Formats: sequence, structure tokens, C-alpha cells
Amino acid sequence: MSVPRFSVCKAFTVESGHMLSKHPERCRFPHGHSRRIEVVVSSESLNEFDMVVDFKSLKLAVGEYVERYDHAMAINSRDPLLGELLALHPESAIVFEGVDPTTEVIAKDIFNFVDRVLTNGYVGERYQIPAGSVKLEKVRVWETADSWAEYCD
Repeated sequence: MSVPRFSVCKAFTVESGHMLSKHPERCRFPHGHSRRIEVVVSSESLNEFDMVVDFKSLKLAVGEYVERYDHAMAINSRDPLLGELLALHPESAIVFEGVDPTTEVIAKDIFNFVDRVLTNGYVGERYQIPAGSVKLEKVRVWETADSWAEYCD
């Protein structure tokens, strides 16, 4: 029998582009999505504020990393158009080493970052997340209103 847990979700919305160089059809061309990114964390008990974690703490701890996808183009390092993209808009490129930046790959990238933050803890000016106080359950990334991918450990 599993131990009961409380869960909360912090969602982010970004306008995000990607190119899937391995795709046989139109997805290999630059295109964008209005992505909803959901970060789900849990705990067996509530903290001193009767919360799993303060939503603002979670936003401050991981929001900047997630927001880097906003108005950015994710691209495979092996994509033949990478050089041109970097020449035109180097500040907007997010390069994935040897893999296409599918929604699944993006979910895993965000999961890995958030997991490191939660393992090490976050200390801000007024908000904090003590190291190991919450468990990252999953990151779900919506590509469209009816299609998503998620990564969980």
C-alpha cells in the first residue's frame, strides 16, 4: 500500500518554437506552439504554512528556466539550419545535443532542472524550498490543447 501524499501543480505558459529535423513531414520546419508546462510536486505532509510548497516559491525557483522557452526556437545540434538560426537569432536558440526537441525531450529537460533545484533547495529573498522537502512527481508539457507529453522518474 502506498503512503498518502499531497500534490500541487504550478503551471507556466510559453509561446515556444521548435524544429524536428528527423520528422518526415512538416514538423521538420520551424513552427510554434502555445505550451502549457505543468510541474507537479508532492509531500507526505504539509509544511509549517500548511502547504506542500508555496506556489510563489516554486515559480521563483524554476520560472526563469521554464521562461527561457518563451519566444525561443528549440533545435537539434545536428539540424542543418542551426548555423543560420544562430547567425540570425543566437539569443533565441535552445540547442539540444543530438536529439530533436520533441515535447517529450522538452519535458525531460525541464524535469531534470526542477529535480536538481528541489534536491538542492532554493533560497530566495523571501521564499524558500528546503532541500529535499518536496518530491518532483512529473513535468507535463502540452503541445496543443489536446496533446501533451510528460516525464516522471
